[in-house]
Amino acid sequence: MKSAHAWIEKRGINLLNKVGTKKLLIEISPLVIILIGVALVAFSLGPYQSYDTNLEFEAASNVVKTGVPYVKAYGTAIDEPPLGFYVEALFLRVFGLSTGTDVTLVTFFGFGSVVLMYMVGKELYGKSTGLVATALFGLNPWQLALSRSFLIDTQCLFFSLLCLLTGVWAIRKGSVKIALFCGMVFAAAILTKFYAAFILIPLLLFYLYSRPKKPKLILSQLAAFSVPALVFASIWYQVALGHSLLWIFHHNDFADVIPASTGVTSSPFFCN
Repeated sequence: MKSAHAWIEKRGINLLNKVGTKKLLIEISPLVIILIGVALVAFSLGPYQSYDTNLEFEAASNVVKTGVPYVKAYGTAIDEPPLGFYVEALFLRVFGLSTGTDVTLVTFFGFGSVVLMYMVGKELYGKSTGLVATALFGLNPWQLALSRSFLIDTQCLFFSLLCLLTGVWAIRKGSVKIALFCGMVFAAAILTKFYAAFILIPLLLFYLYSRPKKPKLILSQLAAFSVPALVFASIWYQVALGHSLLWIFHHNDFADVIPASTGVTSSPFFCN
């Protein structure tokens, strides 16, 4: 009798697992189809090369060789935040020094960004909107080109979208722990490329839209979010490079948001 009961219970659990797996597969199948389409297009392109890709490959290669993202043309470390080059260098050390090899890593960061776009869209507006946004974003020519170029921009975008997603979670759940994790992701994004700062705009708008009412929670989340970026930026720029932390705001990512070659004058806010 006991053995029969155990057999029935086991069969029931297996059936539930199968039903759960089937439901999950049905749920994610549209996203998987989009990802397959993006992959087929992406791997048929590039890898693309330019002056910037060669410069960044040199910086990442020198991290492998010397531990520093040194660039001969500058006579010093490359004028960009360091994290992206160390991530690239880790991949290069394992799989070999090749732009073709490392573009594969960049491409997978691009795929990760496509998944995150779906998660953000679904979280804010529902599954249908998430899928439409994902398809438009994943097959966008500029996104495809970046995902097949040896540039840190795709890493920055991945961390920025992850920051936005976890920030939305932290705000909706009123969680200080998730806010801390969001802050760590933002630190990773800002130490990859300073353009990540612009992800704070939609995050701030969503925060204001949610109308937080508990001052203690507001201060706790703000502190938890801010500390990681301040600590890690201070370690790299003040300790390692000897710059003031305010030097960040004079970086070209802020000074030249709109390149002069376009003929459009940028706001004085970014020029000073």
